[in-house]
Amino acid sequence: MFYLNRLFSRRFTKALMVITFFALLIAAIWFIGPFLGFGETRPLESIESRVIFILIALLCLVALWFNAPFFLIVVATVCGIVWVIGPYIFIGDGYPLADMMARLIVIGAIFFLAIIYGVWKLLLALRNNPKLLDTFFSSKEHKPEEQVHEINAVIRDAVDYIKKTNKNAPLIRRLFQPKKSLNDLPWYMVIGAKGAGKTSAILNSGQSFPRPEQLSRVCKENASTENCECWFANQALFIDTAGKYIDEAHGELSEWKGLLKSIRKYRPVKALNGVIVTVSVSDIMGRNKAELYDISSKIRSCLDDTRKSLGVHFPVYVLVTKLDQLHGFAEYFRILTEQEREQIWGVTFPYGDNMKTAVAELRTLVESELSLLENRIERNMTMRQQEEYENGDRKKMYALPQDFRLLNQAVIEILQNIFFVSRYDESQSHTSMRGVYFSSSHQPQNSVMINNCTLIQKWRNFITNQSREHLAWSASVQKDTEFLIKDISYGRQYFLRELFSEVIVKDATLVRHNLRVVSKYRFQNFFGHCLCLMVGALLLNGFYESYHNNGAYLDAIDIKVGKLENNVQSFLKTTNQTMLPVLLNLAQYLPEFSNLNIQEPDLDYRYGLYVGKEMDRNADGLYHFFLRKLLFPMIESDSHNALRTAVDDAQPAEVYNKLKLYLMISGQGQFNLDYVITHVTDAWDSSGKIQPYQERSLFMAHLRNLFSQPSWREYGEEVDKTLLTDARELLNRNPHSVRLYERVKSAMQADAPDNLTLNKITDEQAGQIFTSTDSTMLEKGVPGLFTYNGYHQIFKKKLSSVLKKLDDEDRWIMGNTASAASLKMLRADPTAGIVDPTKDTLTRLYLQEYTQTWQKFLQSIRLRSDGLDNQSMGLSFDIYMMRKLVSSNSPLINLAKVAVKETTLAAEQLENLLKGQNIIANNQLIDAASKVNLALAAQEKIILRRGVDDYFASLREFVGGEADAVGRSASGTRLATIIDVLNEQYTQLVISDSAIQQGNLPEVSDIGQRLSAESAVWPDPFKYIIAPLLTGAYKRVNYQVVSNANKTIAASLGEVCRTTLQGRYPFVDTTEEVSLRDFEQFFAVGGIVDDYFMKNLADKVDTSTRPWRYERNVDVSSSEGLGIFELTQQIQKAFFQNGNNKLAVNYTVAIPYMSPTVSQLTLNFDGNIMTYAHGPVMPKSFNWPGKRSESIVSMSLKPRITLEDNGVTKKGPWALMRWLDTVEDIETSDTGQPVLIFDMNNRQVKVEVTGLTYKNELIIDLLKNFNCP
Repeated sequence: MFYLNRLFSRRFTKALMVITFFALLIAAIWFIGPFLGFGETRPLESIESRVIFILIALLCLVALWFNAPFFLIVVATVCGIVWVIGPYIFIGDGYPLADMMARLIVIGAIFFLAIIYGVWKLLLALRNNPKLLDTFFSSKEHKPEEQVHEINAVIRDAVDYIKKTNKNAPLIRRLFQPKKSLNDLPWYMVIGAKGAGKTSAILNSGQSFPRPEQLSRVCKENASTENCECWFANQALFIDTAGKYIDEAHGELSEWKGLLKSIRKYRPVKALNGVIVTVSVSDIMGRNKAELYDISSKIRSCLDDTRKSLGVHFPVYVLVTKLDQLHGFAEYFRILTEQEREQIWGVTFPYGDNMKTAVAELRTLVESELSLLENRIERNMTMRQQEEYENGDRKKMYALPQDFRLLNQAVIEILQNIFFVSRYDESQSHTSMRGVYFSSSHQPQNSVMINNCTLIQKWRNFITNQSREHLAWSASVQKDTEFLIKDISYGRQYFLRELFSEVIVKDATLVRHNLRVVSKYRFQNFFGHCLCLMVGALLLNGFYESYHNNGAYLDAIDIKVGKLENNVQSFLKTTNQTMLPVLLNLAQYLPEFSNLNIQEPDLDYRYGLYVGKEMDRNADGLYHFFLRKLLFPMIESDSHNALRTAVDDAQPAEVYNKLKLYLMISGQGQFNLDYVITHVTDAWDSSGKIQPYQERSLFMAHLRNLFSQPSWREYGEEVDKTLLTDARELLNRNPHSVRLYERVKSAMQADAPDNLTLNKITDEQAGQIFTSTDSTMLEKGVPGLFTYNGYHQIFKKKLSSVLKKLDDEDRWIMGNTASAASLKMLRADPTAGIVDPTKDTLTRLYLQEYTQTWQKFLQSIRLRSDGLDNQSMGLSFDIYMMRKLVSSNSPLINLAKVAVKETTLAAEQLENLLKGQNIIANNQLIDAASKVNLALAAQEKIILRRGVDDYFASLREFVGGEADAVGRSASGTRLATIIDVLNEQYTQLVISDSAIQQGNLPEVSDIGQRLSAESAVWPDPFKYIIAPLLTGAYKRVNYQVVSNANKTIAASLGEVCRTTLQGRYPFVDTTEEVSLRDFEQFFAVGGIVDDYFMKNLADKVDTSTRPWRYERNVDVSSSEGLGIFELTQQIQKAFFQNGNNKLAVNYTVAIPYMSPTVSQLTLNFDGNIMTYAHGPVMPKSFNWPGKRSESIVSMSLKPRITLEDNGVTKKGPWALMRWLDTVEDIETSDTGQPVLIFDMNNRQVKVEVTGLTYKNELIIDLLKNFNCP
């Protein structure tokens, strides 16, 4: 019940809840953490982050358990958050804590602040308690530890002696009998003051001491124990401690602690089964009250230290020794037999849960029990008096009850002080006192305790003037005392044997183990058993899984082997080459199985029976066999056939490459693995044979595996020497140098400078100004090998070494010997000495291609024309282009300088050599060498001039003013003049654009047109850049002028036209008519239209063309706005025939035909009557408009057919035009005059008129075709 109460105590429950909380927190972090996050971010998804937070949780638990400062928990938590969650925190435009170094800096700053805060808190604590750090920094006295080592040796020897009991047993017994534990033998400690009789009590306890050296000391006087001594009895081990640990407790504390530490070290669970506290009668009765308190406190302190240090709760036996010093003890008890002396004389109390009496009532219980012993002595005293005959003995016995009573009172007081209840430990609910016992191990009879409390002794003390504070005092017995037996001092032991054998030894199980250590051992045992079970389960599971997995692996391999065997048989029957990749893949991946790593398999494959590595070796051998037996013959055959095809087609370049590959594959040449793999793969890729392999990289991997084996030509065929001879004869048709040139370029390409693009030439601005008609040149530019640096830094310097390497390759490919080749290497030149003809030829071929490349590049450069063909886009782009071209960092000048530099390879070659020659001219030998160098340089300069420089002389002259100028753009050169003109044109364009923006019509200069005409004789690329720019700008300026003019016409004339003319007759067929005055003001000579044209457009319009258009090559579509003026001129000719500003239409009318049913025709034009009957045709003249204010035109026929038939009558200012609208058709007479045909009730009348048509059209149609601008 006691342990159950502790289990559910408040403190234990609180601790259990805290531990449970942290356990649940750790479980949540591990199992739920990977699913926690924000958005798609999961900070705790990795094991590392979860382990960090689990460690932080454990750190928090430890800190809370040991009351560590709270800010340490906060610091650890914040650092963990920064490290784990920091990389996912978005601040500003990025994740500042994503970098590990940034997080370390932040964590370092946090630690720095924590240290500052901790120092500040420490300073505050030191201010309140200055001696706080004395424990850490004060000097300590180091006492010698020799005694502690001796004590440790005593305990260690005792343990070793006990352990030897098992080792000394026979082997059979040790095998079949369980090993005795060290805890099987109970250990008891005996403590007490000096001279308390500890050793005597042990030796006279009746225990059997098997060790001879200890047995010989029984029933003899022994010296005082110096430190401690272990007494080995058959039933227990007794640790006899020195009395100094009680009397000198403070001075010998380290030894006492060392003793307890040694016991705890060797017996951690059941350190002690009990403690025997010995107190002699003289110590009890011979001390005053203060001294009794002192010895009680020391004994209590020792018991508390023992209990706390060892962690066990043991029974305490209080043994009152030297009872023989009581007056009359020997006389009273000497009649006891040996068996009676072995009995117990004392009180045994219940222990532990059997204790029914409350601890607070223990004193009362002890008093009552001891009083019973006192009463027993008192009760038997009369009988003992009668049994003794010696009066002296009777007198001595008579004082025994009173002395024993006095002793009991002192014992009760001591027990109260040692075992009194304390609310600060477990004594309030549990007492460790097992009993109080009285004994006498021997009776020397040389001293006796004199009771100071008797009446006679009080008179004696009074008479002798002695003050006795003690209960009794020890008096020596006179030496002449007669004894019946002189040597009985160590022959009698009172009340010890059964005490030790029946109580103390049998109470060995009453001790309560060290629960902490027991729990630790139990946990270790439980953990160990669980670990063994887990290991066993894992091993069994591993064996099972290994057997199962390897069985499944072998089953899968069997299936693959069967499949591979079927495919091999099919391949051998059909010889289908498309099946070869399948065979290779099946053989190569034969040992593969699921996610199994063959070389480093998982643990569940490695408990036995693993054959993966052996299978891998066998499959690898089969795979390489297929490569050598099946794939290589195909490669060799394809190489042979490709060489044969190239020879038959007489393609030297192809023959050379195919011959080189064939020689390598056939083992006749210098083998180059990368070359063979690349060219074989390219050949198979172009022929489509690589398609069954699905990926190019897979086929290349097969080739690399094939040629990595030493025996890759095991199944190869003999070399076709006839084919080699044919191929070499074909190659020998071309000069040796020509054959080498292309390979020299390929070899130098890797080290060549970067390609020279338009962007680099024009300082990264070509993308805005220039482009190229050649897409390859635009994208890649001039190859770096064909640049100034490419020649001087790469081709010139590396030609000899590359040529030697390639010539050696050509030698073994062509089958030439070294001696035969060396004869062709050099020749004599009268100007340059010994010259390598091959190198000279390669140089000339290079310079020829260099010139062609730059000519092609310069000819392809054009000005960007994105949208420039559209004249309506404005002048902004032209102004931008002009500004760029005339700027200080002009792309055009940069292009010119770079072009001149790159096309002038011979510049400054000779000058540099001459400068270097002056330095070494003193030495004749070096002088001769320098002359040779000068000759070679001069020869090289001639070659460069003829090969490159002379082709671009006009370019250098155009840019620098001289044919030999290199990259200089001096003033006065043709390029500088062009730049000046462009600058003027730029200024003119800016002015024109400003004028156009303001609605004005600027003057357009034709300087640009003249410069464009001159560009035909300029060198490339300037004639393709300047002329298009100037021509386009000129056209766009004119277009803007015309566009503005059209807008002005629409805004001014259009408004008047729409107000006065639009929507009215005669322009549309409606009743509302235009007044003749408005018509005259608008269309008359000098009218609104004519006046606007003469003032604004007369000098800008070409009226000689039809339709009218603006001058200066403006697009015809831009001249649509001139239609109103051209049509106005036609209207003026038709309606203003007198040439003034008044309407005047003079016309004549004749009747060439009239229907026979008509007898008379009458025409009335503003009162002028014309009557016609069948007869001669007589024309008559009329004028329009007439003089009458009311104009009328009528036409009537006789006879009338109906009463309503009044003919045709039109009234109003435009009556004549309305009469013309009634014309059914128009014919042309024999004289070429128009004839108007009228149909009046199916009676036809033809009227021949002059003056009412314009270009074979009625003048009314001119007006109907007119539209306002």
